[in-house]
Amino acid sequence: MTLSRVLLLALPLGGCASRNYTHYLIEPAPAVNPAFEEAEGTQLRPFGFGSTTAMQVRWNDGDVLTEVQIPLLASGQRIVIEHTPSASGVETLPATRLVPPPPSGADRTLDEAYRDRGLRVNADAPEVSLSGARTRMQDALAEGNYQLALEWCELILGRYPSHPETLRAKGSILLMLGERDKAIEIYEEVEEIASDPAVRKKLDALRSGTTH
Repeated sequence: MTLSRVLLLALPLGGCASRNYTHYLIEPAPAVNPAFEEAEGTQLRPFGFGSTTAMQVRWNDGDVLTEVQIPLLASGQRIVIEHTPSASGVETLPATRLVPPPPSGADRTLDEAYRDRGLRVNADAPEVSLSGARTRMQDALAEGNYQLALEWCELILGRYPSHPETLRAKGSILLMLGERDKAIEIYEEVEEIASDPAVRKKLDALRSGTTH
């Protein structure tokens, strides 16, 4: 083979090397749907960031409950929340009287038992220890502080609005506070959720006008 013939064979090979291999896979090149092309500038987003979209963050140590709604910003700023009991000069909402005790591992069983009965959980309300809040309610009753006991009831029912035992306790506390009609209403509500012989007997007595 002469040198001139070797050069002639090498020329087509050089032409092949100048082209990307994908050139030979699809001919002609497929068209790209405009929906998959990246737009110039700010891309369209499914939510109005910074206006209607927010992430709710809760922090509860058993003494202080903090709830913050953080806006999701399209520009991606970093937001730092510092939780401290010291005065910072930042305007805050008045603190509520009661702080829901945070649930422990033992409360997981109580929460699952409640959900297994098909009863509703208010996800927007703070998590609360069923056992801890009920103990505080019983302590308030033992001290004769019915108003405080009722507040503990309402705290539980805020998260577990159909909790039968707490609803029954609420009806009894309302009776102690002299709210007979409201107590009847609560007893009727809890009977529709889970009937109890003692509550039915009490409800019949209240409807008939007897107190015992």
